[in-house]
Amino acid sequence: MGQTTLAGHVTALAEQVFATADALRRDAEEIFAAVDHPIISADLTPLRPRVIAALGGLITGAGVITVPLTDDLPGLEWWMGTGPEQRSRLVLDVDPDSDTFVDLARLPWFAVPRETGRRHVTGPYVDYVCAEEYTLTFTVPVRAGGEVTGIAGADVTVGDLERTLRPAMRAAHATVALVNTQGRIIAGSTARHVTGSLIRDPQIRAALGVRTAQALPGGVRVDPCPALPLAVITWDRA
Repeated sequence: MGQTTLAGHVTALAEQVFATADALRRDAEEIFAAVDHPIISADLTPLRPRVIAALGGLITGAGVITVPLTDDLPGLEWWMGTGPEQRSRLVLDVDPDSDTFVDLARLPWFAVPRETGRRHVTGPYVDYVCAEEYTLTFTVPVRAGGEVTGIAGADVTVGDLERTLRPAMRAAHATVALVNTQGRIIAGSTARHVTGSLIRDPQIRAALGVRTAQALPGGVRVDPCPALPLAVITWDRA
C-alpha cells in the first residue's frame, strides 16, 4: 500500500466516524424542529436509543451536547462503551460554582464546531472526562432555529484506531506515522513515534501547514488526508 493510499485509508475510516456524527446531528435537528415550545434539555431524550445504537466497532462514545437551553440545562445525550455491560451516560457538572465544573466553552471538541460552524477532529488527547485514554473526537455543529446550539460527535480511542491501521502501515514498507496538523503523533509504526509526542523537524512541520502532498529531502514524504486535519508521514527505511 502506497503512502497516498494509506492517507486515503485513514480518510475513509474518519469519514465513517463523521457519518455517525452527522446522522446524530440530523436526528437532533429533526427533534428540535418538531417541538412546539421553547427547547428544553429533556427534548433531547428521544435521541437516546439512536445514540446507543451508534456505539460499537471503532466508536466508543457518541452523542449530542448543547449549550444551556431555555431550562438553563444543556441538552446532553452522550453515551460511552461498546458493549451493553459497559455502557454509561456521560454526566457533566455544568454548575460554574462547583469544584468539578466542566466549562464546555474551553473544550475544543465542543467550542471549535460551535464557533466555526464546521466539523472538527480533536486529538490525540487524554480523555479524562470519558475513556481516560488517548482519544480522537469527531464533532459536527448542531443547529436549532438557524443557530448553532451544540455538537454531535463520536469518540475513537487511539488504541483501536492504531490496531485498525496496523496492516495498512505494515503494507507501506516504510516507517510511518499518522499525525495531526500540529505535528502531534496519533499512531506510528515504530516505538520512536509515540502517541502524543510532537514532530519537531522544521521542514516536516512546514509541510504539514501547506496541506499538499510533498516529498522532502532525506527520504521523507508528507501526505495530507483529504478534507481532514490529519496527515501521513513516511520515512524511507534505506
